[in-house]
Amino acid sequence: MIIAPMLLQELDSPAEDYANVITELKLDGIRLIYSNINGKPKLYTRCNQDVTALFPELSSMSLPQGIILDGELISPAVDNKPNFFVLMERFKSKKPTTQVPIQYVAFDIMYYKGRKVTQLALRKRKDLLNLVIPTDTVTVVTSQWVEGNSKSYFEVVKEYNLEGIVMKKPQSKYHIGQRTDDWSKVLNYNYIKEKQKALINNNHRLLFENKSYDMHYLKFLPIKNRKKLYAKYRKFLNKK
Repeated sequence: MIIAPMLLQELDSPAEDYANVITELKLDGIRLIYSNINGKPKLYTRCNQDVTALFPELSSMSLPQGIILDGELISPAVDNKPNFFVLMERFKSKKPTTQVPIQYVAFDIMYYKGRKVTQLALRKRKDLLNLVIPTDTVTVVTSQWVEGNSKSYFEVVKEYNLEGIVMKKPQSKYHIGQRTDDWSKVLNYNYIKEKQKALINNNHRLLFENKSYDMHYLKFLPIKNRKKLYAKYRKFLNKK
């Protein structure tokens, strides 16, 4: 089943008082919908492109039937940060390959046990997502988040030169294919500028021009760097 993902409003900066939000890192990868309603897993980009054959390790994941997940696909590099360039080389490859490591970071769920759950509050959907993916694996993990503190979090993200943050209202419903004030993002433009320069210098200009490549920017760090980041985040807050 193909479902258009919910979209993000872009803000210039986090609000000073943003306590009533869920704050997440913004992944630098490919937005990917994982659909397994009838026992036949399918993978779709945000532009409804079927890419199931490109990522066999995802389509063979041991996940319950009757679910549809929203998440980001990344390729962890040697420094445990997402390597967008390597991921896109695999994405453009005419033949499926598992030589390039990938990881799916699920941050929301739209169907659970064959029933639509988009009308539930985000907090409840996060609980269901943890039931579907109770333990992180090499192939699939759940997105980590914190309560509020978006401004402080963004300062840490800039220090680590990551892409940005995503802020979501805890009681928000999942609005299929829509952009609302319930979900917003703040980008680290120093990171974006460096990435654009690298793309141009490495002759990847077409990645900006070809919409079929699903070019949008989003987040994740594997467990090793995730712990380091959150330790830094807590230290930053303790200074306040």
